[in-house]
Amino acid sequence: MNEELTTDDHLRALAALEAVVQNADGALEVLAGGAAELPLAALLAAYGKYTLHRVLLAAFGIEATMPRDETGQHVAELNGDPMARIVFLLADSLHHQALLAGDDLATAKRIGGSILLAIHAFTDADNQDALTLLRALRDEALRAG
Repeated sequence: MNEELTTDDHLRALAALEAVVQNADGALEVLAGGAAELPLAALLAAYGKYTLHRVLLAAFGIEATMPRDETGQHVAELNGDPMARIVFLLADSLHHQALLAGDDLATAKRIGGSILLAIHAFTDADNQDALTLLRALRDEALRAG
C-alpha cells in the first residue's frame, strides 16, 4: 500500500467512494476487480491516506512552490497540530484495517465511509456535495493521467 497510486487506481477508488455514498453494493462488487488488482479495502485506505494528506497540506497552506524555509515552518506546524496527528492516525488505522480485510467488501465499504466522514470534517459537505467533490477529483485525475 505504500506504492504510488496510478491514474486507474485513483479512478477506481473514486468510483468506489461514489458507490459508498450511493450505497451501491453491486457497484462495489464490480469494482472489487480481479486477483491482479489491489483489494478494494487496501486501495481505499491508500487513496484515503493520499487524499487526507493533500487536505492537510492545503489546510496548512503548504504548496510545492513555497521556499524551503517556509515549507519547513508550515510542515512543523502541521506535525505539531493535534488534529493533524489524529488524521495521520486515522490513515494508519485504515491501512491496518485494510490489511486484515483482504477482499472483504463490507470492510472496504466501512473504510470508504470513514474516508468520506474525514473529508466531510474538513469540507462540511453532505452526500450531494460529496458526489460533486468526487466528480471534481475524478476530472482532476483524468487531466493528470
